[in-house]
Amino acid sequence: MSVELAYIDNKHANSESPLLKSPVFQQFLYMALPTIVGLVINGMYIVVNGLFISRGIGPHAMGAVSAVFPIQMFLLAISTMQGSGMASIISRHLGAKQQEEASRVFSASLLLAVGSAIIISALFLIFRPAIYALLAVPYEFIQEADSYLVPVLIFSVIGFISNQITESFRASGNPKAMMQVLSTGSVLNIVFDALFIFVFKWGVAGAAWATACAMALALLLALQLQSKGENVAKFKPQYLISKFKVYADIISFGMPVLLSHGGFSIIMAISVYSISIVIPEQSATLISAHGILMRCYMFLFLPIIGMMIALQTLSAFNYGARQYQRVQKAYISALICSTAWGLIVTALLCFNPEWLLQLFTQNHEIIMEGKKIAAICFLGILASGVCMMSSGLFQGMGKALPAMLLDAARTYILLIPLIFVLPMFFHSTGIWISFPIADFIGGTIALTFSSRYLMKLTKTHKH
Repeated sequence: MSVELAYIDNKHANSESPLLKSPVFQQFLYMALPTIVGLVINGMYIVVNGLFISRGIGPHAMGAVSAVFPIQMFLLAISTMQGSGMASIISRHLGAKQQEEASRVFSASLLLAVGSAIIISALFLIFRPAIYALLAVPYEFIQEADSYLVPVLIFSVIGFISNQITESFRASGNPKAMMQVLSTGSVLNIVFDALFIFVFKWGVAGAAWATACAMALALLLALQLQSKGENVAKFKPQYLISKFKVYADIISFGMPVLLSHGGFSIIMAISVYSISIVIPEQSATLISAHGILMRCYMFLFLPIIGMMIALQTLSAFNYGARQYQRVQKAYISALICSTAWGLIVTALLCFNPEWLLQLFTQNHEIIMEGKKIAAICFLGILASGVCMMSSGLFQGMGKALPAMLLDAARTYILLIPLIFVLPMFFHSTGIWISFPIADFIGGTIALTFSSRYLMKLTKTHKH
């Protein structure tokens, strides 16, 4: 199999596709590595953006951006939900040799993306003072937080469209094109960040405008690649307005991702709220420390997301082709890789976080508080990887409900209630110990359910 494959053509929809024939672990790595590289390059702006804000403007600005970061993450969650739901459906259509249906879903998803981006961003713009109050954003952060958030909301539609196109590249087996777009956007974001913050002195607004400009240029590249035939799913205007079921399916199959990413946004928001209520005298310091750590966590967690994306695509193709043994092997491959990476991340964040914190700030108080948070909060990363792989498996097979429930068990049934309850008994420590408790319980549930389901599926197919 050539690793220089630029795109899937019709051959990939038949039984000769490497997704259906190559050794599973090898094919998993082939799908995962370019996706991971693209995500890591794309995600570099999360870390660099934080570095530039902390170093170029100050810890106070970092705290302001961290306070409204949950809103930005919620927008990303909606966009990712639509892209992931679309990708799951497209992959299964291509695995079943239904290229026209894949094009229908891709085209309809673009209208859904534009409409939802405009409506959601408009609502956030109108009601943002009430949202700041709901999040208990410290008063001293509000002005800078607003300067950052407004441009992000205004230009969010660009990111929504770009995400649909790049996700369709991935769904049709072309991670190389996906990586091109993501890498370009990330590199440009870093360049514009440096220009707007350090040269033009635009403050936190400069970071937001850097993101908007980078997204716009990345979208132009995505459109160019689409027009050159890098995507099996074609844009056809007649499919923009499709049956309600097409849009409903996109949302339904993307719902597990919304629960995952949206849950992350909610957890960040609740953490900011809890810090402000439980420890008001230290809220500015703790929000800044927590914001820095969450950026590091998001960046280091990207390889696990890349593995989940690869598993989703691989399981979707093989499930559509009724090759259930390969679906099981793909899940095992994903668990092995995610566990190995989870151990590395645990070592970095839990046992040696000082050097990461010192990259962002020399403020001794922030570093010390961040060290205490990291030692507890990130102990369950290994188990959270199991949750991600299990959710990706069922999403790939088109089983939206199990995928949704597995992720919901960790985030909504366990973690969110724990964050509210445990501080009553353990003060601020209660916020941080909620995370590993939820991770380990959720991971155990996900692994048990997924393993039993796959054993039953492969056993039934044999007979």
